[in-house]
Amino acid sequence: MLHKTRFRLLVLIIGLFFVSCRQQLAVSDDQEQTNPVMLVSFDGFRYDYLTKTDTPNFDQLISNGVKSESLIPVFPTKTFPNHYAIVTGLYPENNGIISNNMLDPETGKRYSIRNRDAVEDPMWYQGEPIWNTVEKQGKKAGIMFWVGSEAPVQNMRPTYWNRYDGSIPDSARVDSVVQWLSGNETEKVDFASLYFSFTDSQGHRVGPESPQINGAIQRADDTMGYLVEELEAAQLFERTNIIIVSDHGMAQVSRDRVVVLDDIVDIEHLEIIDLGQLGMLNVDDPHLENVYNSLEANQNHYRVYKTKDIPERFHLKEHPRVTDLLLIPDIGYTITTSEFLDRNPNYPSGGAHGYDNHEKEMHSFFIAHGPDFEKNKTVDSFEVVHIYELMCEILGLDPAENDGNLQEIENLLIK
Repeated sequence: MLHKTRFRLLVLIIGLFFVSCRQQLAVSDDQEQTNPVMLVSFDGFRYDYLTKTDTPNFDQLISNGVKSESLIPVFPTKTFPNHYAIVTGLYPENNGIISNNMLDPETGKRYSIRNRDAVEDPMWYQGEPIWNTVEKQGKKAGIMFWVGSEAPVQNMRPTYWNRYDGSIPDSARVDSVVQWLSGNETEKVDFASLYFSFTDSQGHRVGPESPQINGAIQRADDTMGYLVEELEAAQLFERTNIIIVSDHGMAQVSRDRVVVLDDIVDIEHLEIIDLGQLGMLNVDDPHLENVYNSLEANQNHYRVYKTKDIPERFHLKEHPRVTDLLLIPDIGYTITTSEFLDRNPNYPSGGAHGYDNHEKEMHSFFIAHGPDFEKNKTVDSFEVVHIYELMCEILGLDPAENDGNLQEIENLLIK
């Protein structure tokens, strides 16, 4: 009798084991059913660039995918705030990257996009980037250049990442990412990103209205053509969700449209953190009111705000790195100093960005193609902060706390 009881118990244990294995396999199968996401950024690609020249590869993706009328950047409309907002779903006041140049009042440290030590210091980056969300939930990420990916944010790294190197050819970047996506089951990534700067560089050099910008637009189109070819060769194209974005647009600037700061106030009382298409100024305590009053009384082609008065729609003023005063020039104008103008006789020229994100010239573009996206559909403009939740939804991830709202763009996805 005892022998039969032990036998039945053994059968029960074996049965439970196989049930558990089936359940684990089912979970694994569910995870495999989520299609990978590739996020591609062409820096400084304005919303209307697709109308300026022939773009057959972009056009093909759009005809079988979705696009928005434009993509609305966060303010300020600069590279680092927007790229980090895209991958965290957080406005600058909540993700810490309030501009390309910053001062942290608590530590006294300065951040600039060309300061390698600062760029790799995790203290600057708040929130949770998408690659951390991916890795925390049992998937893998590969990042070919993206703001924040060079720092161990939350003391984590994506499975694959690279220090920024602008000399790496476009094709080599594509090849690396396709390789990450096509690895074996234990090595392949579920999320990958690509970044290219040449549209922004050419936009700064010649301006968005110059015919010379067309070469950069066509180069971006050629790059997408090569990416599609390589994905097809790896038998990945049909199951990969490709999201193509930019961080901001571009506006034409010129030397006859400048605001010379020292013509208005004594700059000896100022700590200038940022100038150009955005002014971020700290002021010696005894002089704050006088400096503000002078700037406010002479507002011409710019607006000045004390920190507490910065409009809520900018989602900026709550972060301690925001300066005492914020100056926002009119579109096409540049805030500078007479000394800087004297040293740079050709400044400003070409194109620039950083202006009010309500200005259409600051808007960028959004295209998406893949098995989870609608086909041949155009949607209204939307804000970049919603993209994080979109990527989490496709990848089957629980998003970290963010400022986005999937409901704003769920019409991009197949129901």
